[in-house]
Amino acid sequence: MNPIAKTVWALSLLLPLAACAKQEAPAKTMTNEQGCTRIRSIGPQDPYKDPPPLKQACLGPYLLEIPQNYFYNQIGTEHDGSYALALEYPSLEPFKPGERIGLSVDVAVRTVTVKYSYIDRTDLETVMKREYTPMDHQVGDPEESLDTRVKGELKNGLTPYYVDMEKVRAHYLKEGMRENAPVLKTDWHTDWYLGRDGDGKVTTVIKCTPREITEPGVEYRGGKMVKSHGDGLAECDHTIMMADLDTIIRMNYPREGVLHWRKLETRARQLVTDSIVDTRRDAK
Repeated sequence: MNPIAKTVWALSLLLPLAACAKQEAPAKTMTNEQGCTRIRSIGPQDPYKDPPPLKQACLGPYLLEIPQNYFYNQIGTEHDGSYALALEYPSLEPFKPGERIGLSVDVAVRTVTVKYSYIDRTDLETVMKREYTPMDHQVGDPEESLDTRVKGELKNGLTPYYVDMEKVRAHYLKEGMRENAPVLKTDWHTDWYLGRDGDGKVTTVIKCTPREITEPGVEYRGGKMVKSHGDGLAECDHTIMMADLDTIIRMNYPREGVLHWRKLETRARQLVTDSIVDTRRDAK
């Protein structure tokens, strides 16, 4: 084969590869089912950049712009557009840029994780009701119903519904569980705390490590919450509605945070309202 023919032949092999590379270049934007279009973060990201750049995320039809150090991974949304935010307890401020990279145990235990879910096809109150009402396959399970929990007195705006471990153990032993099964241990379960509005509608559901577990698993050193010696960590999962945005908010944090549940709710809502791009809010 002469030199010119070789060159033509080589180019003919490279052209399809170049075309494929061009076709596979990542899109600079992504649009979700509700029509929100965000600019994607493409290529290597620098979580240590200070001041942190704004990154875009979508909550249903709403476009958000959030400093990247607020994100759980401190670089922005995941490739599919999903995301969670992370705040430092008890300040409820974001972690310093890059502080969550190579996540240490001490940083993890003082993290307040905040997740937002836009509810498109289901009534928000129905979603909330599922948080404290047994599903069909859970009927008869004493930990899944308010009626079979130990109701406490209203305190700090919340009504406690403590897990009744005598009923729980009897239930699972009757189901054939062995005596040393993990599900028969107290730390396998949660105490519930419900907040209601003036009409009695449940607006807050908090599920925490039971009161019988007195060791919180954390302590303070130099003004910072860190992991204490020993196993386990007392924590809470907290669910609320943000009706004006058709959104369910779910948080996770150290158990002592339940004392400041109102502050946590206010902060979680504020993160969204302060981040919505005005043009998208007006388009709703």
